[in-house]
Amino acid sequence: MKAKLFNFIALDLGSSKIACVAAYVGKQAQTKIVSQDLYYSKGIRGGKILDLKEAESSIIGAIYALEKDCGKNIKKITVSLTGAGTKSYYTNNKIKLSNQAISLSDIKKLIQKALAEFKLKDLEIIHYFPIEFTLDNNSSIASPLGMYGKELSCELHIIAANSNILRNITNCFAKCHVEITNIVLAIYASGIACLTEDEKSQGVVIIDIGARTTCFGVFLADKLIYTNYIDLGSFHITSDIAKVFAISFAVAEKLKVLHGNALLYSFDKNHTINMDDLDIDSPYNSLPLIKSSDLTEVINSRVEEIFQMVKKEYDNAIGNPLIARRLVITGGGSMLRGMKEVAAKIFEKQVRIGKPETIPGFAEGYNPSMYSTAIGIVKNQIIRQQKNSFKTDELEEPVWLKKALNWLKENI
Repeated sequence: MKAKLFNFIALDLGSSKIACVAAYVGKQAQTKIVSQDLYYSKGIRGGKILDLKEAESSIIGAIYALEKDCGKNIKKITVSLTGAGTKSYYTNNKIKLSNQAISLSDIKKLIQKALAEFKLKDLEIIHYFPIEFTLDNNSSIASPLGMYGKELSCELHIIAANSNILRNITNCFAKCHVEITNIVLAIYASGIACLTEDEKSQGVVIIDIGARTTCFGVFLADKLIYTNYIDLGSFHITSDIAKVFAISFAVAEKLKVLHGNALLYSFDKNHTINMDDLDIDSPYNSLPLIKSSDLTEVINSRVEEIFQMVKKEYDNAIGNPLIARRLVITGGGSMLRGMKEVAAKIFEKQVRIGKPETIPGFAEGYNPSMYSTAIGIVKNQIIRQQKNSFKTDELEEPVWLKKALNWLKENI
């Protein structure tokens, strides 16, 4: 088989599935997806490696499937990191200026100074975003380039991750003979893939409902200004169904997908779901009779809890509800019926279900929501490769990656 032309691999490392995308990203931003694949994930939970052998097996399986389709070995990869083990920090720093106009070098110097002075034990910076610049006493300056002043300061939003989580992920891929070239925060990638320019500019909350974790980010003025997560996801909805109705997890998952609804509304409370439609072999005499209303109550209770916990974290961090008037829900859990309506009731915002704008070559018949993060990673690479664009929110050299690779050389 003739090898397919690709130069970039994105891998979304989830708790229940690994989404892989092989793409060609040209210097002029021309992009095409040449292969994609979903693989079952084991040994990974919320971005953390819990079982090295199982995680290794899952990663090898996912990469092998992609290699088989592409006809070429994969040596380098960009990986997503879910919110677990990450946190938002804010820092402000300043530099004195000469009598010359502010240059790119001055801005870089200021940002690098702020990053160098940000030191917290067992944490490594993975992203940073300049929130605003202040020139002398004039704040809220979007870009001070070419301006004059005596003192320039900048407020940075820094996203830092636990050092050991990064080291374990890097170690796991190294054992699979694959080198990680970069790690991208999953919610940031989902935002790039699913949000419109207007949403990112005017203010929006994006919620990515995964299997074990639900991550969220706040975008304003085209920047990610806050991110956090909770340890609940669609897995817990399925688990509730299995426990309440005394059925297996597999049956509960089918029941959720085929008949689940998160929204409580008026319908025939006596309507009973025909379990024979699920085409399931049961070792018991018969499966229980389940009313639609009872199933909805179980689902609604957990979904409301997830959104209320996210809202609490959002309110505590942001304070002003008017910063983001819109809400976008994405991820595998967003496909459950009624999610949009429940979220709108709890957040009191305009809500839509976000699906990524696909890239040419994305295979028909695949649900793009399952690939939101992977597509976002590819689009982030497109942004980084655009010529003549100075990005103040990208690390020139991922320090955490350099440390991790040095550790691997010394210990493996």
